Amino acid sequence: MISTQVWEESPTLIVERDTFANFFHNSEDFVNTLIALAILEWSTDDLQLLFTDLYPKGPFWPIWSQVFKGRREPLTAWDIAQKYGDKRVCFKKVGIAILGAASPITVASFNTKCKASSIVRAYSDYVVRGLGFAPESRYASTQDPKRVVVTFMARRSSGEWPEKRFCDSARSFFDCAKLGHLGIRKLGRSVRNDGEVVRALKSLEGRAFPNGARVTVRDVDYSSLSFEDQIKTNLDTDVMVGPHGAGLMHNIFMPDRAALVELFIDGSSANRHFHNLANWQGRQYHSASLANPVPTGQLLSLVAAAISALDLSKPY
Repeated sequence: MISTQVWEESPTLIVERDTFANFFHNSEDFVNTLIALAILEWSTDDLQLLFTDLYPKGPFWPIWSQVFKGRREPLTAWDIAQKYGDKRVCFKKVGIAILGAASPITVASFNTKCKASSIVRAYSDYVVRGLGFAPESRYASTQDPKRVVVTFMARRSSGEWPEKRFCDSARSFFDCAKLGHLGIRKLGRSVRNDGEVVRALKSLEGRAFPNGARVTVRDVDYSSLSFEDQIKTNLDTDVMVGPHGAGLMHNIFMPDRAALVELFIDGSSANRHFHNLANWQGRQYHSASLANPVPTGQLLSLVAAAISALDLSKPY
């Protein structure tokens, strides 16, 4: 029986997340939230986010808890139950978030003609500033513009299943002990000759390029980094190279002069998500459908072409 009625005065956005551990599909909700706040003309200062799904907070929670948080902590379904109990809750100002799959970034099956989308660029800037990383971006840097960082985004089966890793028995409706059987999550579209590919990319260091690029190659397994360190890596990447997968969403946080090199392996070439996102961010995009194991000669030609096409007249 409902015993009490309470009124919430603050603007409240109710969100049912599409997922919690896939950066591309999580980003549908992030972009949609920014669009909703812009349409409603709501500030985050007094915003209350309510999540009605039962997902754990997950690896990308800092966007909710830092970027979209004002004076109020976002509330998960568990938090909502603890705060309101059996009370009837009424809202003076409430909005229902746009469904994740309806996000404008979801276009997957065809190449769009749009370039330098104001929505994607505003979202990228909003996240970087919300995390407090603007001072660490290339735009605040005085580094040598000829320095070019190539980041190989490794897609390795090295991380624990996120359902287990982010489970919290104390603040959720789940008994995490029942997930003990979950081990390392096996990923598809992994490069079978991963080590050989990394060694081949390292051979670009010291090579002469027509634009004077001085290349440094980094081999990065994003699943081993905190989300904050992932964004910092993006901010100092000129060429991102990796197999088709949700992690390539990170390309929108690279400097403007940067390029994305997408490797279509194991039949993934029909998906155009990251071609479109790169174009909407206003950056170069290169891709190739490759065998797996990946032929390193073909890969090096593709990446070298991307490096040579960079405009190194400025560091960003």
